[in-house]
Amino acid sequence: MSEAHAGFPGAAGDLVEQGQEPPRYRVSDRPRLQIGSADGADATLYGVTGAIRLRDGRVVVANAGARELKFFDSNGDFLASAGRAGDGPGEFRGLSLIGALEDGRIAAMDMLLGRVSVFSSDGAHDRTYRVSRGIQAAGRRIHMYGFLANGTLVGLEEVEGEGVRERYGDYPGSVLTFRSPVVQPVLIDTAGQAVPFASAMPGDERLSQMETGSGDGSLRVGGVAQVPVPLLKSATVAVRDGWVAIGHTSGSPATPGPPPITVYDAQGKPRVVFALDVASKEAVDAAGVRLAWVDEWISNLPDRRERRKWRPRYEEFLAATAVSVPAFKSLALQEGGNVWLEVFDPSAGENAPSRWRVQAAFDMKGIGDSGANTVVLPPGFRPHDIGSDYVLGVWRDELGIEFVRMYDLIEVSSDGS
Repeated sequence: MSEAHAGFPGAAGDLVEQGQEPPRYRVSDRPRLQIGSADGADATLYGVTGAIRLRDGRVVVANAGARELKFFDSNGDFLASAGRAGDGPGEFRGLSLIGALEDGRIAAMDMLLGRVSVFSSDGAHDRTYRVSRGIQAAGRRIHMYGFLANGTLVGLEEVEGEGVRERYGDYPGSVLTFRSPVVQPVLIDTAGQAVPFASAMPGDERLSQMETGSGDGSLRVGGVAQVPVPLLKSATVAVRDGWVAIGHTSGSPATPGPPPITVYDAQGKPRVVFALDVASKEAVDAAGVRLAWVDEWISNLPDRRERRKWRPRYEEFLAATAVSVPAFKSLALQEGGNVWLEVFDPSAGENAPSRWRVQAAFDMKGIGDSGANTVVLPPGFRPHDIGSDYVLGVWRDELGIEFVRMYDLIEVSSDGS
């Protein structure tokens, strides 16, 4: 079941009406357009971190590898670039998020420089402002997720001193560290002021491996690496226009945090609360999955002494931590307010098709396990912008070359025709 509240402010677009069923979609067999090239031309893409479609059909791509924005017309033909590598106004060191603002301008976040650059819809630089000055001065750690249409950034701030931090091994020697922080959703204005909204919730679970040594009276850190152990849970945030969707892949309510998926307006007020019952139907031996992964991970270590050293630490980690299959993988917001929830499939490979369940913002039935309103996206394709009749995202070919593709979203009847 779900609980629904009043609608959002209409300035950035209205949500679907209460009781309205979401459209049932299928994706076109071929992309409507494809942007990219392998020959070093203007359309070449590398390290794409965002792609959005403007109101007139043009496409803007955050081409982080070249530290620039690229503009393309509605047919996918190159128009212009904006920005370049550097520290000056309109230049980038760590281009990440981009967003379309309600006045037609484009905002781009530089995570390394801690600032936002704003460009006109034609790519002319308008202004650059810092958003990290106040955050850094207060010693705060905030991960940014996206722009609202009014220019506000949405982030999750780690709450200092809260959460779980466990070590396995002989600290400060060879040790595994498992972290599960508590995070606070925040809205960040153009002055870098972070205003909390919603309730604190669990953050991303992480496992890291650290090797240290000592000598000459000093401690030397040989390396710290995040370990890609399967079935870790994470906080999920989707931002579009005037609303924010927040959930946690554990599929369980935080205590005392919000239910699994809550939609907020641009002022941080909760508008829709969804119950969640989308766990994988397949019987999965979660503990067995992790154990098999550890066996493979340890067997790939090149030195027998390393394998003997690290196996007890991983076994200690396995014995101390409960494991279950994530209820879902990620969230996205569609134009109009539909929530897209990515199904977690433990058997799917990295480039397998992804399945998304579409939930109308005010559908009182909640998000369930039925196959209705499920959209299958093509293999190797990750969505960045979901419109009323299109889905725009990044696709990689068998050589790993990046392209931006846009597929049609085609409405179908309840019988699939």
